[in-house]
Amino acid sequence: MSETSASAETAARIALAPQRRRLHQGAQGELVLSYYPSGHYMAEHAHDVDQRSIILSGGLAEDTPSHSARPGARQTGFKAAGVRHENRYGPQGALILALNAEPQTVMGAGWGWAPAPSATHIGALVSAVTAQRESAQDALDDLVALLSEQSEGTDAQTPGWLLRVRETVLEDPDAANIEALAEEAGVHRVHVSRAYSRYFHAPISLDRRRARMGRAVRALMEQGATVAEAAFEAGFADQPHFARTLKAETGLTPRTLMRVFRDVCASPSEVTSVQERSRRCA
Repeated sequence: MSETSASAETAARIALAPQRRRLHQGAQGELVLSYYPSGHYMAEHAHDVDQRSIILSGGLAEDTPSHSARPGARQTGFKAAGVRHENRYGPQGALILALNAEPQTVMGAGWGWAPAPSATHIGALVSAVTAQRESAQDALDDLVALLSEQSEGTDAQTPGWLLRVRETVLEDPDAANIEALAEEAGVHRVHVSRAYSRYFHAPISLDRRRARMGRAVRALMEQGATVAEAAFEAGFADQPHFARTLKAETGLTPRTLMRVFRDVCASPSEVTSVQERSRRCA
């Protein structure tokens, strides 16, 4: 077996467990980039910190004793210290940036996910922080502010037929037929597009692209694929197209993403929090 093949297989085996890398530790808290493999399940648990997160790629299902959410890329979440919840990660896994800070709220008070109002800036900010530029501290401050934002969102409950449309788009972006889905729901396809953007704060075409990106990230992180192989498997026109998309959405190139997680921490047999402070990486 070649050295390259052995390295790829080792990376793929490691990626089957959650990976985390601390990007910064300071007065505002701990900024952590984590990858959770597809299908990973975390039993009910709670954090001893207030946690603010943004999903950079992929998605998950999160359930508390009284609420549930199915957030995807570019959605921010808040969990107050003490909120009990369980997580199931979707078919593309999940790349998540989180800020863990000392509790500022009543234990167990506060939980929710919503589209991030300023998520379009996330890529540039992550890029500045990971590159350790002179402006990294300013970018870090802006990241903290972004993760602390509250989305205006909508109070209306998302229609069931629209949830099914989104599920189809995210699970198989290439096969999703909007015309057929609209006919099944008994609405015009233009209405589907308008409703989708209103409720999910992103057009269908953008969620298709993000779903492809999630597939490619999964191939890199879980299968040891090369960048070219990951781009092809996910349905991108070519490797540069995937690289541009990942950079725009996350602030990371494919090679930077792999480098961030290259020296992974030893993975515990059982992880008990999404970003567990007791398991720190250098």
